Amino acid sequence: MPINRRDFLIASIVLLAGCKRSEPAQKRVEGTDVFLGGGQYREDAEAQTRFVMSVVDVDAAGARRSITPSRFLPHGIHAHPQQLHRLALFEKKGPGACEYDLGTQQIIRPIPTTKNRYFYGHGAYSADGKVLMSTEADVDSLDGAIGIRDSTSLDYLGAFPSYGKAPHECRLIDDGRTLVVTNGGGELGGDPPSVTYIDVASQKLLDRVLLTDARLNTGHLGIARDRSLVVVSAPRAGLGTVERGGVSIRNPGGEMETLTEPAQLPRDLRGEALSVAIHDETGVAAVTHPDSNLVTFWSLRERVLIKTLSVHKPRGVTLTHDRNAFVISGGEQASLIKVPVATLVPDAQPMIALSYMTGSHIYNWSSGMSEILSPGPMAAVPRRRDDASAVT
Repeated sequence: MPINRRDFLIASIVLLAGCKRSEPAQKRVEGTDVFLGGGQYREDAEAQTRFVMSVVDVDAAGARRSITPSRFLPHGIHAHPQQLHRLALFEKKGPGACEYDLGTQQIIRPIPTTKNRYFYGHGAYSADGKVLMSTEADVDSLDGAIGIRDSTSLDYLGAFPSYGKAPHECRLIDDGRTLVVTNGGGELGGDPPSVTYIDVASQKLLDRVLLTDARLNTGHLGIARDRSLVVVSAPRAGLGTVERGGVSIRNPGGEMETLTEPAQLPRDLRGEALSVAIHDETGVAAVTHPDSNLVTFWSLRERVLIKTLSVHKPRGVTLTHDRNAFVISGGEQASLIKVPVATLVPDAQPMIALSYMTGSHIYNWSSGMSEILSPGPMAAVPRRRDDASAVT
């Protein structure tokens, strides 16, 4: 019986996970980009909004897409470090969270919330994969907590403070010893937005970074290999989308600075700066601004704007597995748009015209696979009829 793409990928992954690696198999597996993202759409203007988990599998033969229905809009999507097919999906500001199996492309089980708290969008598995952490907030006070659950049973084990209000994104650094958290803060005049560095073992605060513009929250972040920090921001709660968002950068050993040059740019960047991806080799950060229909590119070393790119409602941004291009979700049909790093000029044709990835992020699962070389099985992604007439 002829081997199909799914079987080949699974066999290749098994070889890579063993002590002896197959060089041809490694090259074949690493030749695939598997993009993940949440989305919402309506069949027509009067229809009910549907939520999905979308998977787009891209190789030299083309792009294939599959969608899995969800009860909520997946925001943060996070892979288990030893079993990359196991993904934790989180809703932003709500009770929705679940475990998803990329091999079967099915939602396996819900992740329950705790009393008086809801999920705030992101999570992270510990380096050993034994526990799953998540950003959570008190439903009344917005006091931030990092929930801790056993990754096997999903039993709630406790929590530690995020050291701020309305925590959103969290990332592990220092081989899993330090958790970096964005705390969005309260309304203007209340608890200030911040980025906190927390020692996971002791659960103690190591550092707290504030922005230089009090009218911005701390939304999503990017952390470069040299520890440069990029924070992208929406206007503080209560200010509205007509206010400007922002981009702030802190270089290693330096101070955080919200970028304001050229002078015209802050007025152009109304609404939130949403998603960020860093190309470490060139020190360039790409940031999406959906309310402004712009993507901006910044030099981390110089902390200056390099270029702006006009894209209709850009949302998520990531990198190809070979790190030669940024990939942006945006446009009227939620396309995946490839932008080579060398030119910062988008390809004439999208990687896929209709991705269903209308959420805040896109993730390249293959990047984790290339770095760890021990992922879980990846199912074939069947072609689906593009039957959604209205993507929101």
